[in-house]
Amino acid sequence: MTAHSTSWPDNMTDVGAVTRLETVLLEACEGNREVDLGRQYKALRYPLIRRDDLRDIVPEFVRAQRDLSAFWTFIREHDPTWKARRQFVRESFRPLFDRIEGRSKPPAASTGWTGRRSATQQARIVQSLAPAALEGVDELLEIHERALHNGGPVEPAQQEAIDRLKELHSAIGELIQAAENNLTLDDRLKKVRDLKKRTFVWAKEGYQLTVASLPLTSSSTFIAAGVMFLVNAMVKDLAAAATIGAVASSAHVVAANKRQ
Repeated sequence: MTAHSTSWPDNMTDVGAVTRLETVLLEACEGNREVDLGRQYKALRYPLIRRDDLRDIVPEFVRAQRDLSAFWTFIREHDPTWKARRQFVRESFRPLFDRIEGRSKPPAASTGWTGRRSATQQARIVQSLAPAALEGVDELLEIHERALHNGGPVEPAQQEAIDRLKELHSAIGELIQAAENNLTLDDRLKKVRDLKKRTFVWAKEGYQLTVASLPLTSSSTFIAAGVMFLVNAMVKDLAAAATIGAVASSAHVVAANKRQ
């Protein structure tokens, strides 16, 4: 997604939307988690984390915390005082304001990598690819959690799929944070890889991709295949990444044909 394709609520400008999101989080720092604020947070967070030109400077807690309840848990553990919490949010948003107000530019697009990776190269790869993988898992969660709001009982397969996706979402978020803090990544990469394998499974019949045991639609398959490709690339499973890339292309064609 490019900078020009963002659809902010109420036709907000970039500055207006980021300012409003910061305000919502500043209020949440004091424990304010009103339903309307929660709705605003989700409506502003969703397009923000999909902006290619802002992806590298979106605060990690915005990427990782999908609603205000999760943010409240995070920020309460980060610091016990509301003043320090608010200062932390303001400092975290400063790079965003610098970017949308023209004082900084997005980094150049990453290219392919060859040979043995150093720790620094691995961290850069994670910082480049993991946010997109996190967004894909986030989008799959949005799709599967819609069933929870229909009022009917949740099927066991649906709940299992949601639980697996949440585990993977949390692990990728931890991986990003570790890369940003220059921590060792090997164990965290292994955890993400193993959770990916548990979350996305090829059905024995029909060669269909599932989340846990729940079959995916064509559009969801495209998203899931993208997540798998990114995870494989991060852990340097290039053969698997190539296979998943082919599957993603096929799923995209199927989805496009169904829309016609």
